[in-house]
Amino acid sequence: MKKLRATRALISGGASGIGLAIAEALASQGVELVLASRRLGLLEQEAARLQGRYGVRVLPLALDLCDGAQVRARYAEARERLGPIDLLVNNSGVGSDYLVQDLPESEWDRVMDTCAKGTFLLTQACLPDMLASRHGTVINIASQAARHGYARASVYCAAKFAVLGFAKALREEVQHQGIRVHTLCPGLVQVPPPACPGERKPGWLQVEDLAEAVLYTLRQGAHVQLDEIGMTGI
Repeated sequence: MKKLRATRALISGGASGIGLAIAEALASQGVELVLASRRLGLLEQEAARLQGRYGVRVLPLALDLCDGAQVRARYAEARERLGPIDLLVNNSGVGSDYLVQDLPESEWDRVMDTCAKGTFLLTQACLPDMLASRHGTVINIASQAARHGYARASVYCAAKFAVLGFAKALREEVQHQGIRVHTLCPGLVQVPPPACPGERKPGWLQVEDLAEAVLYTLRQGAHVQLDEIGMTGI
């Protein structure tokens, strides 16, 4: 089996759901972790569990992704404690359920900031170290909503379209400097995960499916560039 193209990862939304599944998969392969989220208690709990189970260093990082100054300061703190990040997983996101005519401006800002602005700020913080070493990977968790429009999800679609467009532009800037940019576009994902196989929803992806997709991208050679990866359940 090919070695992963990563030694130290920062995962936003890493305390639960998709982010935690990705963290578990990476830790099982010996990758050190920085788990970022607003929920410090849950971060500390899961960081301790992963560190105890896999024997890798795991740093919980309480963080508001929408605050640029805080993102830069907390990244510097994580870098000082663990070293530079060579894998960033932009996973944080939040949904919304409004018709366009009823969508509050504050809700538009909340979703766009969490999904799109947070992706930009974290990437900008991690990028200098990747460029300096000419090595790194940025993986964005987008959605099928980055490709299609859905009623009552206008701002979520807009935010995920923005993530996908940002990733494509970033790829053009850094792909010849040793940095790979990949985007996963999953359909419906069952979060929280089912307690037993009988609770699995037909046609829905499971969080471990996305974790396996992340491992797949990281096992590709440095010369391989994957475009966005669409994923749907059957």
